[in-house]
Amino acid sequence: MTERDYAIRSFKEITLNAARHTEERMDLYYEEIKALMNNYQDLILENQMVLDELEQECQEKINENMAYALQYMDAYDYRINLGKLKKEVNNIILIYGLCDMVNRAMTLVKYFTPNFGTEYYDVLYGCFCRHRKMTDMEIMLELGLSRASFYRKKKAALRYLGYYFFEIVVPQSANKRYKPSFPETEE
Repeated sequence: MTERDYAIRSFKEITLNAARHTEERMDLYYEEIKALMNNYQDLILENQMVLDELEQECQEKINENMAYALQYMDAYDYRINLGKLKKEVNNIILIYGLCDMVNRAMTLVKYFTPNFGTEYYDVLYGCFCRHRKMTDMEIMLELGLSRASFYRKKKAALRYLGYYFFEIVVPQSANKRYKPSFPETEE
């Protein structure tokens, strides 16, 4: 499902929730989503760093990439700790689920935020979704925004993101109206 398809599919829920879309509710979610997105950014950076380290280790030890090493382990190493491997896979699926939910909320910001949806999306992506941490100044320069405009848009974008995340995306996931694009595993 593309971003646009998801946005169209969510339009009805957004219009039904429009009565609850108040400044007070957006302020309520602002601090929560700000903390969540800072942790989300750290999670992305940490996982990218771990993947880069594993890739480098595979190159150094066997002079092959990580995909080859995993394929080799799957075919020839019967000593793999399946319990630990299942736990790690479940952690990866949880991280993927959070990434999917944040991406869906950002899609709603992009398509349903009045006037500045695309700009808010760009600010959120620059601040929280990169695989390398950028300073606010670098993001401002990249987007061509003044300091005051950048911080005003960042706050507004986080307020909308919080609203869409907690009012639309989380209930969709709880009610399973939206099927995630990853396979479910058994515990």
